[in-house]
Amino acid sequence: MNAREVAVWALLGIGVLGFLLCALGLLLTRDFYDQLHFLAPASLIGAVAIPAAILVHDGFSQTGTKAILIAILLFWANPVLTHASARAGRIRRKGQWPPTEGENFPEAPEKK
Repeated sequence: MNAREVAVWALLGIGVLGFLLCALGLLLTRDFYDQLHFLAPASLIGAVAIPAAILVHDGFSQTGTKAILIAILLFWANPVLTHASARAGRIRRKGQWPPTEGENFPEAPEKK
């Protein structure tokens, strides 16, 4: 077993472990918003580690290039999908997106 194979197995282990821990977090939490927090690391850790393993194994071949493109897509899409899901969850729970009457939010710090 050479250093390249060790790196591939380590990256695959990190990716799979990241997905498993996030899946466990999803199963153990009941609040929708807490569950959203467990989705983010899965799509970032796993989506970077597994394509990195493919890149180490195959180099910049067609497979490696596709792995890079998929990692970039997941890295970009995760925050967008998380925000859209949180917004849809709030609309479903409250019936509207803007704050309801009497709902207190901390004031944003003033920009200097």
